[in-house]
Amino acid sequence: MKEDAIFEHEVALPSHGNADNIVHWHAFRRIEQAREFLPSIRLDAGQRLVGGQTADSLGPLWWVGVRVDDHERWGNRQAVNKHAVSD
Repeated sequence: MKEDAIFEHEVALPSHGNADNIVHWHAFRRIEQAREFLPSIRLDAGQRLVGGQTADSLGPLWWVGVRVDDHERWGNRQAVNKHAVSD
């Protein structure tokens, strides 16, 4: 599967409660920006690429992030890094 296939489906942005085990994500207004960001993501054992497309009151957006299998093994829950939509 191509990495950018994650953008083909509508998936809500991750929650801030961390129940989704997504420890890092970025949201973009243009799909090109999201695709350009993909090569910068380095995955380790127990991590996988996640993302999707959705919309807010300003319009469409695409997001990409990292989901961990085990939040406790990953480390500090307070270190979760979530970025707002960038232009």
